[in-house]
Amino acid sequence: MAAPKLNRPLWLEPAEPRYPALSSSLDVDVAVIGAGITGVTTAYLLKQAGKSVALLESSAVGHGATGYTTAKLTVGHSLVYHHLIESLGEDAARAYARSNQEAIERIEAIVRANSIDCDLERASNYVYTERENSVVDVEREASAARAAGVEAELTTETDLPYPVRAAIRVDGQAQFHPWKYLAGLARTVDGEGSHVLELTRATSVLSGSVCEVETTAGVVRAAHVVVATQMPFLDRGLYFTRAHPRKSYAIAARVDNDGAPRGMYISVDQPTRSIRSTPAEGGGRMLIVGGEGHKPGDDPNTKARYEKLEAFMQERFGVAAAEYHWSTHDYMPVDRLPYIGRLRRGDERVYVATGFAKWGLTKATIAAGVISDAILGRANEWAELYDSTRLDARRSAKRFAKENAAVGLHFFRDRLQLPAGREEVERLAPGEGTVARIGAKQYAVHRDDVGELHVLSARCTHLGCIVGWNNADRAWECPCHGSRFAADGTLVQGPATADLSRDSLPE
Repeated sequence: MAAPKLNRPLWLEPAEPRYPALSSSLDVDVAVIGAGITGVTTAYLLKQAGKSVALLESSAVGHGATGYTTAKLTVGHSLVYHHLIESLGEDAARAYARSNQEAIERIEAIVRANSIDCDLERASNYVYTERENSVVDVEREASAARAAGVEAELTTETDLPYPVRAAIRVDGQAQFHPWKYLAGLARTVDGEGSHVLELTRATSVLSGSVCEVETTAGVVRAAHVVVATQMPFLDRGLYFTRAHPRKSYAIAARVDNDGAPRGMYISVDQPTRSIRSTPAEGGGRMLIVGGEGHKPGDDPNTKARYEKLEAFMQERFGVAAAEYHWSTHDYMPVDRLPYIGRLRRGDERVYVATGFAKWGLTKATIAAGVISDAILGRANEWAELYDSTRLDARRSAKRFAKENAAVGLHFFRDRLQLPAGREEVERLAPGEGTVARIGAKQYAVHRDDVGELHVLSARCTHLGCIVGWNNADRAWECPCHGSRFAADGTLVQGPATADLSRDSLPE
């Protein structure tokens, strides 16, 4: 079965498995692991170029991070251009802007060429502040964006129902329904010697003149492999040390057409507020509000994050309650640029894309172009900027050390500071979960809605960090590298490749 949906994500409401699982070994030109936007777009581009492709997905198309996004397509990534110019220079910032804008145009071209009904709309993007002391940051970012070639306009006029102190407006951006887009694109991949295979979990990759992808159902042999699993499940390349998880939340509620902003918004103020709307089934619009980001494992009461978003929606838009709630983990690279290209130096067979820093839809489309061009032996304008094997210790060493020290702290501290005893377990009410230490072992314990107790090992199947309980989404989450598991231990997001193992409490 597909991995359970965590909470109620808007985009995955109609999404269920539609393709078979791998039933026997298979030979193709390229194996693509992961059917989110990176994997599906890469598979599409390669098939269009005449390659046979096997697109492997452990759950169902779009059920990973792509199904839990806010689905904006924009170059307006908060205050990114000032930081890029300061750290990498104006040329790099211009390339970043151009590559992301070209990704938007590519998505629109794909939608038109394949007649994909995915609620694609052109919209203006706004990076804004409500606070006077942040106006200087917005003005500085507007200047940096213009230096990077973005047609950015400073304004105080928006279609929000509340005033802003300053905003950067960029026209010619877009928004869409990500699952509808992937569903339409996957249909073009499947068939004619290519395959979309759901419920097929890859567990390892052997690189060579003929690569072998081992799965839970057989082996796929291919000349090239693309690991498009958000964070690579292969530890070769050590990407989990160079990009670190960050958690974000979103809610959605139905509003009438007049009450829905048509622009896309991201605040520079903290806590961040991300705002947009999308067509609703049956008429009207769905208002989407996101934000409340933090490191996974740092907040034991995630319900309060949703409550704060709902309070904001009520106060600013007059909406009493949200129908949809969802959250996800994104990966923040130490130097602000994604890693796209070879899994590691010297290996021309296995490719990877990760570290999209919460703007994954355009960056995934960039990645699909870079990787497909590399496999096809074509030059790509953006390959050098996003080179996955780059090393720049001077610019990123401090953040690298800080983030990995935090991971090490979690690894050892969480083993020692867990509540020791059965009292925590016995106090669990239906729907609750906890991690308890009994003796020298850690247990992830959840009581379901009918009162039955379920016990799992609390050690993440990636590198053994102790998972934590997300009480709002009823999920187990790794604070070290961001793997997510449903309440029953089923893997939802990697880099882990296995479910949490079932266990039992000692007598």
